[in-house]
Amino acid sequence: MQRSHIFGQRRRGLAFTLIELLVVIAIIAILASMLLPALSQAKARAVQIQCVNNLKQLGLATQLYAGDHEEWFPPIQAQLPGGGESTWRAHLYGYVGKTARIYDCPAEKEEVYASARPSKMRPANPWVLGQFVRGEMDIPSGIGAVNVHWTFGGAQPPFGRPQGYENNVCRSAMIEAPSLLLLFGDGHGDVFGVWPQDRWWIWKEVGNANSAGFNRLAQGDKGAVRHGRKSDYARADGSAGVLDPGRIPCDTNACWWSAKADPH
Repeated sequence: MQRSHIFGQRRRGLAFTLIELLVVIAIIAILASMLLPALSQAKARAVQIQCVNNLKQLGLATQLYAGDHEEWFPPIQAQLPGGGESTWRAHLYGYVGKTARIYDCPAEKEEVYASARPSKMRPANPWVLGQFVRGEMDIPSGIGAVNVHWTFGGAQPPFGRPQGYENNVCRSAMIEAPSLLLLFGDGHGDVFGVWPQDRWWIWKEVGNANSAGFNRLAQGDKGAVRHGRKSDYARADGSAGVLDPGRIPCDTNACWWSAKADPH
């Protein structure tokens, strides 16, 4: 009887009360609330790093392409011999190891080139990825090539279009400030959703294309604020990193969207 009484006392001494359990649960909840934002930030940072790496690879691929084509950059768009149009992605496909995911940013979940889907409502076309065939241009990319000042004359874009369009394809010798010129960036310029087949390049949709004052934030480009109100870009000198869209110059003193450093 005495041993049983002592054992019962020990059990009661080792047991948690309801208040103690609630305190432990509250502490766990507080710790979780402190850790989750840090984990979310770490995940976002990892995604951004992968995006920057993809941009760097596209920049390198462009340099290799130019080296094999008398310093000419690939056209952002060109007509196919049998009809239809190609995009810059087909020109660089072999230079990125025929890896479609290089054309995307992991932060973009809907417009993904590697998915081979023109849209949610249309089936995937994996056989057209990186090919000079009809239908390739229909598939959007998470990363766009820069052709902001796309009209002929004035501000030379890094990726122009050949004869039959504006006839303003770019050459390495035309680039006056490689450390500033932007080649690729997050998203595209279809801010009004009226160009479903052109969601793989960044352009000036509002106002005169060659005029000064281009600002992706003011234009409403979703890709310009993909990473914490900023976005990633690759430059002509091979570097890549994050930029604030409101601080990218396009005025009478400098323009990072044009091969000519002061085109306005």
